[in-house]
Amino acid sequence: MPPEITRSTGGTRSARQGASAQSSGRSAHLPVDDALAPFADMLRRHLPTPEEIEQAAAQRQKLRQRRALRAGTAAALAALLWADPALQRQTLATAVGQRQSWQLADGSEVRLNTGSRVQVAQHLRSRRLVLDQGEASFEVSHAFWHGWVPWLQRPFTVQAGGVVVQDIGTVFGVHRHEDGADITVLQGRVRVHSMDGGGAPVELSTGQQLRTRAGRPLPQLVPAEAGDGAAVLAALAWREGRLVLDGTPLSEAVAQMQRYRSAPIVLADRHAAQLRISGQFDLDRIDQLLDLLPRLAPVQVRHEDGGRVLISTRHR
Repeated sequence: MPPEITRSTGGTRSARQGASAQSSGRSAHLPVDDALAPFADMLRRHLPTPEEIEQAAAQRQKLRQRRALRAGTAAALAALLWADPALQRQTLATAVGQRQSWQLADGSEVRLNTGSRVQVAQHLRSRRLVLDQGEASFEVSHAFWHGWVPWLQRPFTVQAGGVVVQDIGTVFGVHRHEDGADITVLQGRVRVHSMDGGGAPVELSTGQQLRTRAGRPLPQLVPAEAGDGAAVLAALAWREGRLVLDGTPLSEAVAQMQRYRSAPIVLADRHAAQLRISGQFDLDRIDQLLDLLPRLAPVQVRHEDGGRVLISTRHR
């Protein structure tokens, strides 16, 4: 009898526990952790840990930030290139009777004749110069790849008297007048544009000259104007300190001499102005040239107070 009572009691306890679990809504199966315990090592090998998940999220965030930074940097760089800001500015000038040369930061050379001034602006993608007054020559420096990929070069331009002169690998001179500018090419080529946008640009090559006038269309070169080496050498002889006159009217010769002298030179009569003279003279000795004029033409020269010089026809 006692053994039977014991079994009945155990059966009753198990039944009560099952009923209690069912009444509380819990499953009678093993807990989840216990059920997965045999597979724990395999899960660890195939699934990331919470720490690994956090690290991966942080790396993705950093990657997004780097991409955004690169995109912003590229946009800022593109805007900077488009704007072409000035990196360096300088003004070069000479006094009356002075000539001087400068080497720019890019290796180009600028020579200024008497009483001249040029503004130089080195931009990120270009080199822009403005000849305010006087006369200058430009020997432009280019990178070694200029002949193969010239579009990668920083353009070199000179603005003067209503036109813009664009270098295409050259040595050239620009003489600014009150109403325009004279352009002379010693070597290579230039392209001349009108600043008001009117008319087609004009290209000049070695030995060519172009005289422009503000407010007027650019004159077109004709074959007869090409390759006049003597005229080019005369126009740029000031670079070597020489004044070259070749059958030049005295009025024009005096105007050239006046550029190197502060005190005035006056032609007293029209006949004297029409006389022509020739020769090569030292620009640093303009007063000696004035004293030499009576040997070159039938004129007389008189020095007056204050350095003023009066030139008149010599009557026999």
